[in-house]
Amino acid sequence: MGSVKNIFAVLAIGILAAGCSTDEVAKMKVKGGAYEKGLRDGYVKLARAEYKEDDWGDGNAFVDRAQMAAKGKPTGPEAINARKLVSKHKKQLTKARSRLTSAFAAGGIKKAPKHAANAQVQFDCWMQEAEENLQKRDIQKCRSAFYGAMSLLEDALEPAVVAAKPKPKRMTRRLLTRNFIVYFAYNSAKVNKDGASEIKGVKKFIKRRKTAQIKVYGHTDRSGTNSYNTKLAASRADAVAAGLIKAGVKKSIVSTVVRGESTPAVKTKDGVKNAKNRRAVIAVTY
Repeated sequence: MGSVKNIFAVLAIGILAAGCSTDEVAKMKVKGGAYEKGLRDGYVKLARAEYKEDDWGDGNAFVDRAQMAAKGKPTGPEAINARKLVSKHKKQLTKARSRLTSAFAAGGIKKAPKHAANAQVQFDCWMQEAEENLQKRDIQKCRSAFYGAMSLLEDALEPAVVAAKPKPKRMTRRLLTRNFIVYFAYNSAKVNKDGASEIKGVKKFIKRRKTAQIKVYGHTDRSGTNSYNTKLAASRADAVAAGLIKAGVKKSIVSTVVRGESTPAVKTKDGVKNAKNRRAVIAVTY
């Protein structure tokens, strides 16, 4: 009986120490800028979530990364071989990490530090959930949040990439863009019948053109928090992209961009619901 009490005592001390650790790190003065602060806050949030699930190993690891970021010595995104991953997740995560590190190498941390930090935190979240491979919903949540943050990060780099391209030596045909819009119900990323009909219209439209590229822009109204709306917009863009591919559009010509609540069709005050802002814009360039 005494040994059982000792076990509970150790667990209680561990819980108190973990809680104190996250609180202390959360209050640390950050040496650095928005990137380091974003990592510190993001990893503290992940640590608290893992402690609630009694996952002390991952909780402690996230606290350590938060502390390193606060000290101005941020760690990079977790290495693929740091975790035991099933083949399906390993393949996706390897591509995702390459995409993230490429954006960092292109100056992403300096040009969009908040988005860079969020992308890294969500990548490590995805890695952790993928290794457990138990909760599909949690894996999807981290994955969608990562792709949403990556779209914003790459969007911030896009002007520099365009400016770096040499001017064409000869005149080229001017590209045209046709927009199709899929609207969503409040707080939903499910494509309804009208949305499905719009997707079929896109398929019919590009069938008559020799070449086309499609970008799906995910949007929300301003009724939720900015971070939640970014995730919701990513889910909406993903849902429409999946619908296009299912309808027969080549996957290679479809990409997604997350706008969240940043570019509303109808300008409203923060916290206001608006049906016309809950949308995904399918931009077909041909």
